[in-house]
Amino acid sequence: MSARSHLRAWSRRYLVALGLATVVTVSGVVGVNAVIDRKISGIERVDVEVTEVDPGEPANYLVIGSDTRQFVESEQEAESFGSASEVGGQRSDTIMVVHVDPRTKEGLLVSFPRDLWVDIPGVGESKINAAYNHGAQKVVDTLQANFDIEINHYLEIDFATFQGIVDALGGVPVYFPAPARDANTGLSAAGFGAGCYRLGGADALAYVRSREYEQFVDGRWVSDPTGDIGRIQRQQSFLRRLASEAVSQSLRSPLTANRVANEVLDELKADASLDRDSVFGLVNAFRNVDPNDAERFPMETIPWTAGTAGRQSVLFVDREAAEPILARLRAPIPEPEDEALPDVVPSSVRVRVLNGAGVQGLAGDTLAALQAEGFAPSGVGNEPIVDAATEIRHVPGAQDKARLVRAYLGVGELVESAGVVDADVEVVLRADFEGQVTAPGGGTASTDTTAGPAAPATPAPPGTEAPATTGEPAPQTEC
Repeated sequence: MSARSHLRAWSRRYLVALGLATVVTVSGVVGVNAVIDRKISGIERVDVEVTEVDPGEPANYLVIGSDTRQFVESEQEAESFGSASEVGGQRSDTIMVVHVDPRTKEGLLVSFPRDLWVDIPGVGESKINAAYNHGAQKVVDTLQANFDIEINHYLEIDFATFQGIVDALGGVPVYFPAPARDANTGLSAAGFGAGCYRLGGADALAYVRSREYEQFVDGRWVSDPTGDIGRIQRQQSFLRRLASEAVSQSLRSPLTANRVANEVLDELKADASLDRDSVFGLVNAFRNVDPNDAERFPMETIPWTAGTAGRQSVLFVDREAAEPILARLRAPIPEPEDEALPDVVPSSVRVRVLNGAGVQGLAGDTLAALQAEGFAPSGVGNEPIVDAATEIRHVPGAQDKARLVRAYLGVGELVESAGVVDADVEVVLRADFEGQVTAPGGGTASTDTTAGPAAPATPAPPGTEAPATTGEPAPQTEC
């Protein structure tokens, strides 16, 4: 059997699963087919009618973050969220539609502010989050009727599951430009000076739920005047970081992947048609997320104008501005343009190649092909065989060199690592590498390989109490 056949067989045996998480969020999981099938078959199903779509075709996933308090058990949880008796029932705390095109493995996320004034079919005009009071079907019907978009899958997750996902990852890094607080969600300022913190589940939930966010600037507390819109922006930023952490950690560690899968699938609710292919399509799209590059997975908010209706402050859809975004939810996502090549010459890049796919001779053949293209060889080796994506590790400051190597390989997750020695770039080949080194720009393949210290936090304002955090601040200005 050829090396390429070995690689494809390996890819079929081991699959990457589940890229979902929200109140705001998404994550990736690795597992064997039978395990994933068993987990997916255990998902609680919701009786909701969605528009059927053929496998492999673009699809819209409605993601609902429910604010049910049924999970509240401890005194601390009741203080932060309110008990089930104090905050009865449940509402849609977050509404998002994720558009995924499995053919391009590209995605688009669109948030719908909870205060949008819409016509709820059979009920009348109200804020969009009120639709959920009448059941999941009413949310689907409301989106389809008001925005002329199909909903092909329904996904619902609650506060407790969100916390569990974050904790399963050991927290998620968030940058605070200044001390911040929100008494309503339990987000506390002390300890969160300017810097990057790895937030655990409770702190992360307090952060993404915040609608009365305040920052300590120039000696005083300043409120975020954007309310729910500011919250959506923080949610989307957090989602990028959560997705990046989930994919990266899950690809490296099957144990982490399994923990994340359990947290998501144990409490996830979904339509009856959500199957493995649907889940994998969502995962593949979110694997493109880069927390520092918004173009890698666009996230939008439906444009709006402020106003009043029914004696309350509401948001009205700005139809003209919203139409281009809605049009993208109705059609396949266009093929992304080729990434511009960095201004780096191959001869300046020292490359080491490690075989993590288990295909004999793969590292040596690949390094020889890269050398033929002008790269400077720096040896070969082996890595443990795990179900993961090809990694292109690079020393700090060598991201452009890593991008150039990726352009020749066609795959690879860029990872900055101080552990790379005697090389600028270290490639770990996995099952997704198709065995070819190809010059960028459509050239013919050169060969076929079918053979820093932490910085102290800015002092917190006096008179505040320190929150429990799961990490330490770092000196960088972003995470």
